[in-house]
Amino acid sequence: MDQKAVNVIKNLTLDVINNSGNGSIGISFGAAPIMYALFAKNLNVNPSILDWINRDRFVMSPGHGSALLYSTMFLSGYPFMIEDLKNYRKLNSKTPGNPDISTPGIEVTTGPLGQGFATSVGLALGEKILEEKYNAKLKNGKPDKKIGKLFDYNIYVLVSDGDLETGISYEAASFAGTHKLGNLIVLYDSNNISIDGNINKTFSENVLARFSSMGWDTQIIKNGSSVSEIDKAIKKAKNVKDKPSIIQIKTIIGAGSLKQGTNTIHDELMTKEDIEQFKEKIGAGSIPFTILKEPASYMRNLVVDRGNKIYPIWEQRFEEYKKILSQGQINEINNLPYNKLSIDLTSMEIPIDYENKELMRESNHSIMNILGANIYNFIGGSCDVANITRTYIDDGKDLSPTNYTGKNISFGVRCEFMGACLNGLALTGFRPFGSTYLAFSDYLKTSIRMSSIMNLPVTYIFTNDSITEGSNGATYQPVEQLAMLRSTPNLYVFRPADKKELIGCWNYIINSKVPSVISLPKTEVKAEKGTNILNVSKGAYIAGKEKGKADAIIIATGSEVQLAKSIQAMLLKDNIDVRVISMPCMELFNEQNSSYKNELLNLNVPVFVIEYGSSFGFEKYVSSSDYLFNINNYGISASKDEILKYFKLDTESIINKIKSLLK
Repeated sequence: MDQKAVNVIKNLTLDVINNSGNGSIGISFGAAPIMYALFAKNLNVNPSILDWINRDRFVMSPGHGSALLYSTMFLSGYPFMIEDLKNYRKLNSKTPGNPDISTPGIEVTTGPLGQGFATSVGLALGEKILEEKYNAKLKNGKPDKKIGKLFDYNIYVLVSDGDLETGISYEAASFAGTHKLGNLIVLYDSNNISIDGNINKTFSENVLARFSSMGWDTQIIKNGSSVSEIDKAIKKAKNVKDKPSIIQIKTIIGAGSLKQGTNTIHDELMTKEDIEQFKEKIGAGSIPFTILKEPASYMRNLVVDRGNKIYPIWEQRFEEYKKILSQGQINEINNLPYNKLSIDLTSMEIPIDYENKELMRESNHSIMNILGANIYNFIGGSCDVANITRTYIDDGKDLSPTNYTGKNISFGVRCEFMGACLNGLALTGFRPFGSTYLAFSDYLKTSIRMSSIMNLPVTYIFTNDSITEGSNGATYQPVEQLAMLRSTPNLYVFRPADKKELIGCWNYIINSKVPSVISLPKTEVKAEKGTNILNVSKGAYIAGKEKGKADAIIIATGSEVQLAKSIQAMLLKDNIDVRVISMPCMELFNEQNSSYKNELLNLNVPVFVIEYGSSFGFEKYVSSSDYLFNINNYGISASKDEILKYFKLDTESIINKIKSLLK
């Protein structure tokens, strides 16, 4: 019956792809036994309660296997209709070309190869944290077997050869092994074929030896069509608690097709002849979307019956836990699927020094520690630069394989993985943050994009955010990064002028549940009289009002607001009256109504922009590029003052140019 059920999955997936005219038969046929063994025999889920917090998670890292995933989920009792499968890859369907969390039951939106695998490590880490925080323990710290575990779910991820070729997969695997994530089980669809042909010409290493060296438990299955062997391997992996597991399953791409084992079956449709021979071989009818009832019911019953059995047991266990947990802990657990927070930073007594300058990263450090003390799920770390970025929760302890209660995560020099891990933590119900230098945000671009696509409340904190970084030179001096980040849809980029605006940034981020960036300078900044905590939520506002009738407007961001205010004072001595607008978040300003925008900018006077980065995106505010004080070249190694003078961005140069343009 198992083989018949596998054939039902293959046949249904074939119909889905043929009906769409697009899709990957290769992985759908080759990995079908893997999907069946996992869903039918092992995955602890309840398809009728998709937000059950202790469900096992499955991640399809090679997104081109989406048709296989949808067919498997449909046959497993998830809320899909045949019409959903017929609408595969169609506009606004529940079955898009790559798995997306907008589809009920999909855990992770699949990004480029490797991202799903890396995100699954974040999911596994999240479970370990929940397990350590909420599971009942005896006085000696050992689990209380009498009451049982509230959290004990596993993370399963299907990966391809392509996933394991990527650099992010190495970063993720290394971190998972170091942190002994025994709840992570990787199912490696190893078919030795890529789009361009045999994988041996690009990928000849011993994968299991590599994973073993990183602290993983490894198994190999040479017959990838054997459901029983795959099932036994998964069950064995579930019993390995102190290491993540990878099971290399040697499959044949497109198994059952006349083109099996070739790269052409990766994404080409099967011919009419091929379809007929395959359907005849498995005893399927020629009418599309006709499903053999007996094996299909057998598979669905295995999944649904298991879920109907284990969920009530867990539900009763949760009732017992409610007797020993505080109401606050119960509220935290109930909030995991929603991840909503309400905290008013503006009402807290946060000291602000108007007399002395302070490094913005130190200001941020103090605010983050307030957040860490008041937000139970606030957690994160840096790419080996916490001592410089100061993104460390002082009383939060360090997370480690022996202490999953720590709020500070040491990601090492694994920037790309850090972003994917943060996404996994956010999907688990945390409010994660990660930090590095702004110039290195390029490493994180794909993960940031996935945060934005999934609309996850991840906060990226980037410091050393302009050419004033100084003598480290062009490598460390960001120029195009802010423009790149601002061009990313659904991402809110905050560049606060001082500590007051920084408070406003965090207040908006925490209460709005948005993917966000906080960009901070290396330089010291003094709190400005004209800046405003509450006005940050408008994206831009008047930070320095004109004395009479304005002759010009200066828009500035970040620490350049302080420069704009000083220029305003100097120009006034020459009877040039200027309005200074602070723009901490361009995205929020773009969301304001026309009336508010006109109130700030439409004075029929010239508008200037000052930001020590690319001019890209600011052109819409000015009448000519002459009015932009930005940098569109790479930086140079020198002192801050030398750099600004070299690029004519020092105070004197800016004032002289403004005067000449206003004549």
